[in-house]
Amino acid sequence: MRTPTRATSGGRFVGTGKTGRALLSGVLAVCLAGSMAVIPVPAQAKPKPPVIPSKAAVERAKQAATAQAAQVQAIENQLAAANARLEQLGIASGIADEAYNGAVYRLQQAKADAAQAAARAAKAQRTLATQRQQIGRFAAASYQGGGDMAKLAPLFTAEGPQQLLDSAGAARSVSAAMQGAYLRYTATEVMTNLFKVQADQAVTKVKQAADEAAKAKAAAEAAESAQASAVAAMAVQRKRAITQLAVLQNTSTKVAAQRQRGLEELARQRAAALAAKKAAELQRRIAAREAAERARETAERAREAAEREREQREQQKQQKPGKKPPKKQPDRPRDDDRPSRRGAGAAIDFALAQIGDMYLWGGTGPSRWDCSGLTQGAWAKAGVYLPHYSVAQYEQIRHIDEDELRPGDLIFWSTDPDDPGTIHHVGMYIGDGRMVHAPRTGKPVQTDSVYYWEPPDFFGRP
Repeated sequence: MRTPTRATSGGRFVGTGKTGRALLSGVLAVCLAGSMAVIPVPAQAKPKPPVIPSKAAVERAKQAATAQAAQVQAIENQLAAANARLEQLGIASGIADEAYNGAVYRLQQAKADAAQAAARAAKAQRTLATQRQQIGRFAAASYQGGGDMAKLAPLFTAEGPQQLLDSAGAARSVSAAMQGAYLRYTATEVMTNLFKVQADQAVTKVKQAADEAAKAKAAAEAAESAQASAVAAMAVQRKRAITQLAVLQNTSTKVAAQRQRGLEELARQRAAALAAKKAAELQRRIAAREAAERARETAERAREAAEREREQREQQKQQKPGKKPPKKQPDRPRDDDRPSRRGAGAAIDFALAQIGDMYLWGGTGPSRWDCSGLTQGAWAKAGVYLPHYSVAQYEQIRHIDEDELRPGDLIFWSTDPDDPGTIHHVGMYIGDGRMVHAPRTGKPVQTDSVYYWEPPDFFGRP
C-alpha cells in the first residue's frame, strides 16, 4: 500500500513505506535522547539531625530558672519594704503635725495668761497711784493743820512714805486714817510687784512656747520633706524594679506592672476583708450594748410607771373625794436625745462634704485640712467648740468605750495606748464600723474602716 503524499508550507515529506517510518523513528529517538540530556535531575536532600540538649544543659537551665525566681522575689520584697517605709513616713509626718498643733495651742494659752497678768499689774499700778495721791492729801491736810513741812517732804522722795512714818515727829502729825491709807498703799505695792513678776513669767512662758512651736514646725517640715523625697525615690525604684521584673520574667513592662498592681490589690483586699471583719464585730458589740441599754431603760420605765401607779392609788385613798390626781411626770430623756447627739448629724454632714479635699498640716479649711482641723470644723457646725489639737480634743470631751461608739463620736490613735498625751491622729465615726478623716500628706479626706490601719486606742463624745 502506498502512503499518500502530504504537502507542507516549508517543503514536503515523501513517504517510502517501512523504510520511511524507520527513518522517522530514528530521528525522534535522537531528539528525545538530546532533550533528556539537557534536563537536570535533582538529588534527594539528606535530613538534618534533631537538636537534643544534654543532661548538663537541662540542669543549667533549671538552675538559671531558680536563680531568676529568687531575684524576682528579692525585687518584690524591696517593693514591699519601700511601701512599708513610705507608710511609716506618713505616720511620722502626722505625729509631727499634731506636735505643732499642740505647741500652737499651748502658745495661745500662754499668751492669754500673759495678757491677764499684765492686766492685773496695770490695775494694781492704777490703784497704787490713787493711794499715793490719798497719802499726799493726808500729808497736805496735816501740813495745813500745823505740821512740819520738812517732815512731810520724804513723801515725795524715792523712799516714799516710809521715812515719814519712821519720823516720830511726823508720826504724831499723821492721823490714824493716814496710817490706814499707808498700810493699804504698802499692800498694793507688794501685789503690784507680784503681778509684774507674774506678767514677766508669763511672757517668758510665751517665748518658750513660741520656741517649742517653731521646733515642732521645723520637725513637721522636715518630715514632710523626707516623705516627699521618699515618694520620689519610691517612684524611681518602683519603675526600675518593674523593668527588672519584665526582663527576668521575659514579659513586657506593662504586664510586670499589672502583676505588681495585682499583688498590691490582693494585699489590699485581704486587709480590707480583715478590717471589715473587725468592723462587723464592733457593730455586733455596739448593737448588743444598745439592746442592753434599751432593755434596761424599758425595765426602768416600767418600774417607774408601776411605782407611780402605786403612789397614785395610795394618794387616791388618802385624798378627799373629787380631788384631781397629780400630773404624770415626763419620762427621763434618753442619751440619744441630748443636744450633742442631735448635733452629731450636722458634724457628720460637714465632714463628709469635705471628702476629696487634700491634707495640709495645720490646715483648718475651707478646702485643706489636717486630722484635728477637720474634726474641729465639723463639730463647730454643731455648735461645739474643739481646739485644733487632737490631745486637747480628747481632754475636753466625754471619754467612752469602743462599744459605746455612736455616729459623730471621735476616735483617736496614739503611740502609747496607755497615755492619751501621745495621741497623734483623730477621725470621726460615721457608723457601720467606718469613719471619715484626713489621713496624711498626699491623701485626701476620705472614709475608711475604723480598722484600716492600727486598732484605735481612745474614744470620746463631744
